Amino acid sequence: MRDYTFFQGARFYISNIFRSERFDIDRLDMSWADEERPEFCRGLRVIDHREGSTEMVDGEEADSLIYSLAYISSKDSDSGPGAIDMYLLNALKTKDFLVSNHEKLEVAKPKEDLLH
Repeated sequence: MRDYTFFQGARFYISNIFRSERFDIDRLDMSWADEERPEFCRGLRVIDHREGSTEMVDGEEADSLIYSLAYISSKDSDSGPGAIDMYLLNALKTKDFLVSNHEKLEVAKPKEDLLH
């Protein structure tokens, strides 16, 4: 598996920072040699494997996304692993990546089987 990709004609190194059943979030870093810094040089790539779509996020949006992922991951709640996927679905739809701007993330809990 290669650890780089090309975007806007430049080579970016990929570091996967999050993976779920549906999403991958990669950090993209580029080193430039010329005097001019490219428009996009560092950021995040959010890949939705079910929809086959990719979203690039940088700047304040990337900061909000990282903060929100860390917050949801560290929060001791009963929402389970689906809470991050629900957050990402809402964030990608609304283009608002700060978790505090979203309603409470409710995830359907599996029904427990009764043993007789």
